Amino acid sequence: MSYDLEWADLPESAATARSRLEACSDLGDLCVHAPPCLGEYETLAAAYQFHLNIVGMAFCRGGMRRTGMTYQATPQPFPAWPFDGIDDWHSADQRRRDAYKEAEQAASAQTVPGMVGIPEFKLSSNGPWLVGAGEIEQALDCYQASSPILRAALEGDDLWAAWIDWLRQTVSHGGFVVR
Repeated sequence: MSYDLEWADLPESAATARSRLEACSDLGDLCVHAPPCLGEYETLAAAYQFHLNIVGMAFCRGGMRRTGMTYQATPQPFPAWPFDGIDDWHSADQRRRDAYKEAEQAASAQTVPGMVGIPEFKLSSNGPWLVGAGEIEQALDCYQASSPILRAALEGDDLWAAWIDWLRQTVSHGGFVVR
């Protein structure tokens, strides 16, 4: 299992490539664009992504837990798939697909009122989850308030240092999406 994380708000060229890829995927046909949507998107979005394997994410989650950046919670369910199958999805009216996507996006952005930081369930599966800028800011504030000795120990690890740097970057880009 791997975790593919990406800025929620990409620069225009990468965001356009992501939208075009999603549109091709919605239609179910093989992409006929040149360059192909997937390749163009991967190239343009790569600089705004962070990839972790299951061990790397477990390490980051553990450090976040130790510094109070996360909290335990049970996620609310995502909306039920209202389509009869993939062919129904592909042939469905755009408004129907958009309504489902909107409900799914709302579920992916869920938080627990009164809790501070990032719910760990967003870092325990591929989601899709949206970790918002506010959640990240709260988590980074908790990190800053944690023990200097603990921070120094964590920051001695290259993966942790890269993770914290990436989190800081995402705050000004709408947070990040977990896929």
